Amino acid sequence: MKKPFKEVIKLSKICILSVATNLTFTSMDYTVKAIPATCGFQRIMTATGVKVYYKNRQSSKKEYVTVIQSTKAKIENLTGTVFSIPASRVSKKLLTEFWQDAVKSNTSTRKARVVINGTFFSTKQDPTGIAFGLKARGKIITYGYGIANEYPGEIRTFSFNPSTGIASIQPYNTESFRRFPEVIGVLDANANKAATKYLPRTFVGVRDDNGDNLNETVIFYSSNHARQLDASNALKCFGANTSAMLDGGGSTGIIVDGEPLIDTPRKIPHAIAIYGGIKSKLSTRAK
Repeated sequence: MKKPFKEVIKLSKICILSVATNLTFTSMDYTVKAIPATCGFQRIMTATGVKVYYKNRQSSKKEYVTVIQSTKAKIENLTGTVFSIPASRVSKKLLTEFWQDAVKSNTSTRKARVVINGTFFSTKQDPTGIAFGLKARGKIITYGYGIANEYPGEIRTFSFNPSTGIASIQPYNTESFRRFPEVIGVLDANANKAATKYLPRTFVGVRDDNGDNLNETVIFYSSNHARQLDASNALKCFGANTSAMLDGGGSTGIIVDGEPLIDTPRKIPHAIAIYGGIKSKLSTRAK
């Protein structure tokens, strides 16, 4: 007995939907993951290997997500002057000064697109110590003054290699300082830094886009008013498999194409520069 025509169409649609929801894409023997939806974020800047997204939840409360394909764009550590006496201390700069430093390293093939605040430090000193370690341009600055007595079991490293485009977030260990030319001491995403309060936050996540167990994409979250859960959820929305916490509060800041989108008057010892291609498109930003 033949099924009614309408029923056949209905069953066909169900079959097609089932196939679509389970579809994976293969290219060059790699399994490629579908990039998730952007959860209400709108793209405001695009350059080669770099995209910046924005969401205004209410009034002046802002969230930004910066996505870097690190095989096409470059991430670099920027520091103030490093002093060996006092041991392993770094002078502080405004984020706008770090932006100027980043621009000085522009070339014919790359251009500074984004600068974001970086690692934890002491606000009471200048030059200051670095809490959880820092390695920049192949040189270990410090393993961190807070390793022995702060946030036991919750210290992490965000490590990356600009040459290979590979990044990693791992439990803190000195092996990361040997393996990677760039290392930033960070905290676990769930470490309690006033977790439930709405504060300025800077987080970082990593993503494996081709199933080779290497993270080729780095994702930064910046907000002037968020809980830790908000930061973690945003990074998960953009596909991060692991995330960690950078310095926040009064240190949080982000500059895109020379414009401070989250401004901070605080001087900091370390910032993260992101370089992309020379063409970009910047849409209207909320003020």
